Amino acid sequence: MSRLVATVLVFLTLSAFAVMIVESHAVGLATIRGTVYWYDQYGNLRAMSWAQVTAVGEDGTTTVSSTTEGNYVMWVAPGTYNVTASSDPGYIPDAHEVVVSPGGVATADFYLKPSGNPVPEYPPALQPVMLVVAALVAVVMIRRRPRELSTA
Repeated sequence: MSRLVATVLVFLTLSAFAVMIVESHAVGLATIRGTVYWYDQYGNLRAMSWAQVTAVGEDGTTTVSSTTEGNYVMWVAPGTYNVTASSDPGYIPDAHEVVVSPGGVATADFYLKPSGNPVPEYPPALQPVMLVVAALVAVVMIRRRPRELSTA
């Protein structure tokens, strides 16, 4: 019997915490959501993964989100936000001004265009180091290769 009472008390306690958490976070929040698109080299429009979306409020608060499969969602306080999507390097950032009301949902879609700047594979300072390492590996591989046995 005491096990049943303990289980009921734990359930009621967890339920009370869940209600308090949901109510405290849900009051007055708004949502900004949308999709970040990019144009490929053929001019086709595609959803962009891993873009960074930043919302800066009137009071200076900043909310940052990353896209997965092009979509993002941010929960913010009601107000006016300057929302910017970027994917550096390689794309020109796009920005919109969004106004959200308490409990409201605002949608902001972004269309990033290529900047024309090449995307480096390694930082410029690391490139000479990579060249030296590649040369050393080549020398080691050449010296270790099996030599043909001469039959005399």
